[in-house]
Amino acid sequence: MSLAASTRGVVWAAHAVGGCGALTLLWAFSVPGFSVIVALIALTVLAVAAVLWTVGAQLSHRAGRTWPWWLLVAPVLAAVTLALLVTRAPLHSRWELSRGAFETVVTRLPESTAATRFDRVEAPARIGSYRITTAYLVPGGVIFYERNGAFFNDAGFAYLPGGPSRSLHNGSFESPMFWPLGGGWYGWTASW
Repeated sequence: MSLAASTRGVVWAAHAVGGCGALTLLWAFSVPGFSVIVALIALTVLAVAAVLWTVGAQLSHRAGRTWPWWLLVAPVLAAVTLALLVTRAPLHSRWELSRGAFETVVTRLPESTAATRFDRVEAPARIGSYRITTAYLVPGGVIFYERNGAFFNDAGFAYLPGGPSRSLHNGSFESPMFWPLGGGWYGWTASW
């Protein structure tokens, strides 16, 4: 096999491995907070891709081609992945695919006006593409805890048509941070 052919093979392997790592990293950030274990696996895969890409670049340089076009694929992939992470596109995209399922569940729950504080209610273990561990009726809405959300902290989704209120802060739901997802829905994380 010629040096040019082996160089292309190494670089395309780097792109394939990098693409898998990027998709895995985007999946890790498609939950409120992020899935730490999945993110660490993705970063390891991306490190392997970076090593392969560097080897391919060195082989290309040795073959007399300093910057062939296919070496630019990895940096462009990295920039696109970073832009998607910064804009929270993975979370918003996955949420939009699951929103209808969450709205169906909310319509089947008792009225939140009956909630006294955090009243546990039955909810499916899977809503849309998310795994739910617990759901609570709260004054003004419903709080869903997502299984993979935030490692040491709690995370999930909330249906709060009137917006989050100070009454949601309590001893076990400390410092909740909410961000709007539209239509009275919020993603949230809370430390304990």
